[in-house]
Amino acid sequence: METKKLLIAGGNLTALVYDCLEKDREKISKRLLKGAEQVGFVNTKTNPVQFRMMGGELSINGTLACVSRLGRSGKLIASGLNEPVIYFNRAGLTSIKIPLKFKQDKNIIVFEGIGFVLYKASYKREVDKKELIKLASKYKLPAFGGIIYNKNKIIPYVYVSEVGSYVRETACGSGSMAFNIFSGVEDVIQTTGQKIFIKKQKGCLEISAKVVWKNSGLATVIGE
Repeated sequence: METKKLLIAGGNLTALVYDCLEKDREKISKRLLKGAEQVGFVNTKTNPVQFRMMGGELSINGTLACVSRLGRSGKLIASGLNEPVIYFNRAGLTSIKIPLKFKQDKNIIVFEGIGFVLYKASYKREVDKKELIKLASKYKLPAFGGIIYNKNKIIPYVYVSEVGSYVRETACGSGSMAFNIFSGVEDVIQTTGQKIFIKKQKGCLEISAKVVWKNSGLATVIGE
């Protein structure tokens, strides 16, 4: 079993665990969450590779981190999605394409594996954990997030029911995707000041980021 830690868009510290027994995942997740914002599990023994987040939720940043370590291009089975993720790595750029499937109810965006409620910063300063717990239950989702936005900058909060985590994240790819759908903004500034870029294509969304690996085992993912 191997563990790597990555920074996405300058933050969102993500721990990836490779080829871990399913029975050990909850215990390992809770341990790693003491020093990371989220945990994902990579099964390299399947074809295509399978990637599951700690609560079975959809995580764009986790998926970007995972595929940045794979080959030039291919497909990935990722939690929170019913269809495979298409990915490609070229010229230092990591990109994923996912089906554009969502439901919108005013300021709430619901994907297959996670949902988000969005608030303007002048209206709300933070999103409470209790609110996200209620929304996850209402929409029967493994995770729910809240986005506070000001122009094209977001502050994301994410609750994951399986491990009971509630994190004010430093960067959030899924939240950026929800904000893009809600506002039309493509260059979404994270809490760190870095950007995640979202492009609408026919029937899908493309999310791209630069991934820079460091000798320490950390990687910084920076939107191009």
